Amino acid sequence: MPKTQTRRSSEQIDDVLAAEVSAFRQQRTSLMSRYAGQFVALYGRRVVGHDKDDEALAARLFKKFGDAAFYIVRLEDAPSVCEVPSPELAN
Repeated sequence: MPKTQTRRSSEQIDDVLAAEVSAFRQQRTSLMSRYAGQFVALYGRRVVGHDKDDEALAARLFKKFGDAAFYIVRLEDAPSVCEVPSPELAN
């Protein structure tokens, strides 16, 4: 069952995501050796999932964590960037 999340401001979400990006950068080398070519998800500064399909990964995370702010990135040599807004920001 998803955890209940309190509403966060966009500034709070930005801070949370910045922490996840920082954690990813610190772990990138070790993550590349384990998950190269896959998407990994970070939540709470730790890896909480990985998959070759980003949509399947996101669906699992939304089911597990609800509308939490988590970071999904594809591990590749030349990173591409796609920003997808959280459902809570769509309101």
